[in-house]
Amino acid sequence: MPLFSLSVYLIESRMSISKENEISTLANADTFSEQTEHLLEFSARTQAKASMLFITFEAVNTQLNEQQSKLVIQAISQILLSKARESDIYAHLDGMNFANLSVDTSEQHAKTIASKLKTDLAQPFLLADGTNLTLRTKIGSASFPTQGSNYTQLISSARSAAH
Repeated sequence: MPLFSLSVYLIESRMSISKENEISTLANADTFSEQTEHLLEFSARTQAKASMLFITFEAVNTQLNEQQSKLVIQAISQILLSKARESDIYAHLDGMNFANLSVDTSEQHAKTIASKLKTDLAQPFLLADGTNLTLRTKIGSASFPTQGSNYTQLISSARSAAH
């Protein structure tokens, strides 16, 4: 399956389902669920494999107030989007929980993405209020179709793998 065809499909899918999260520019949980089902239907038809990552964060040695949490979520969202390929779907699910769904380009695809994200997100954040913050990142992955054939199964498997 050509990656170009997938990219066009995802762009069209994103245009028809473009509900963003209130805090970040990423898809919200409902939109991500819908986009995942569309991508999985497409992947099943074309026999493509896909991976879902569940990405969760916690502040190290710092208690965040509501404004700081929003600033962190926005910063994480920007980093995730800066690492995304055109065919990747990222979402802010809730709290400090994010997800990624992407078509596998190799056997090590999910592992490579997770490793790069952990490295990039290990860097301390300097928030607008002057708070210096380090986050602990946990990433779990699940593969379509072996570890789940729908959104619920994949997110559950990826969430379990992160903990």
